[in-house]
Amino acid sequence: MKQMKLYGMHNAFKTAIESGKTDHYTLDQFIAMLIDAEWDERHNRRIERSIKNARFHYKSNIENINFDTSRNIDRNQVLRLA
Repeated sequence: MKQMKLYGMHNAFKTAIESGKTDHYTLDQFIAMLIDAEWDERHNRRIERSIKNARFHYKSNIENINFDTSRNIDRNQVLRLA
């Protein structure tokens, strides 16, 4: 799987084998779980690559927003949207 660059499948398969959860799945469910893991891995890598390529000037997060009254930002609305 690694040689085929299926890293998500490889990690999910390795985790399932190590934890012994392979007996809980039918063959169809196990393959579906591996495919979902691969899709999630690729999606996450695509997002990380997009963020890296965007070259943002600042790394920010919700906790660092300044909610001063002069900025006229509704704290509750921002937190609900987050």
